[in-house]
Amino acid sequence: MTKQKLQKSIGNKTLMFLAINAILGTGIFFLPAAGASIAGASSMISWIIMALVAIGISLYFAELVGMFPKSGGVYEYVKQAFGHFAGFIFGWTAWIIANLTIAMLVAGSILYIMPGAGMEISIAFALFFILIFNAISYAGISLSTKFLLVFGILTVATIAILIMPGVAAVDLSNFIFLAPLPSIFLAVYMISETFFGWETVTYLSEEVKNPKILPKTIVVATIFIAILSLLLVFVSIGI
Repeated sequence: MTKQKLQKSIGNKTLMFLAINAILGTGIFFLPAAGASIAGASSMISWIIMALVAIGISLYFAELVGMFPKSGGVYEYVKQAFGHFAGFIFGWTAWIIANLTIAMLVAGSILYIMPGAGMEISIAFALFFILIFNAISYAGISLSTKFLLVFGILTVATIAILIMPGVAAVDLSNFIFLAPLPSIFLAVYMISETFFGWETVTYLSEEVKNPKILPKTIVVATIFIAILSLLLVFVSIGI
């Protein structure tokens, strides 16, 4: 049986937005508060630490995607390191975790939109969106790309709308760094989810018009997200 070739349809600009959307989690909207609840204004230091760590991790993924430009992404890396069985287990585990994450985020959103909704309603909505997103993914990269682009633009635009008017209202006296080091590092752990998602970009390796730009895109997208996150946290603490 002849292996069907994947369509190389993702351009440079589209890839950049897809990378930003993949890495920038919805945690950016609630994790600044979680960090501040632990370390107060000192959580700004936590975000700087996590930003530097994230950029470092992005370099590892950039190196891996350059060495193994395959559509399997992290499945391929695990397979190369530990064999086919380990790759198989990791691939399915990653898919299950992705669906659990969707369910968790949908359930959390339902609590905000409909505080009085019962568990049954949250589960029903979670299952509905899991089926929808998997169907879109199964339909192919063309439809998936369009949806991810819309989500990516909406996420970045929402954050920008929060940052721009907020900068003028920042009060620097709010930045009193008194939290002890353990609290700062605990906050680093709490906010780390904001930057997870590098592995998702690697799945697109065989569907990018110019695969050579993938390593650079992962690193640049991470730096952009780090700057965006730091600005949002700066404004949040400052006001």
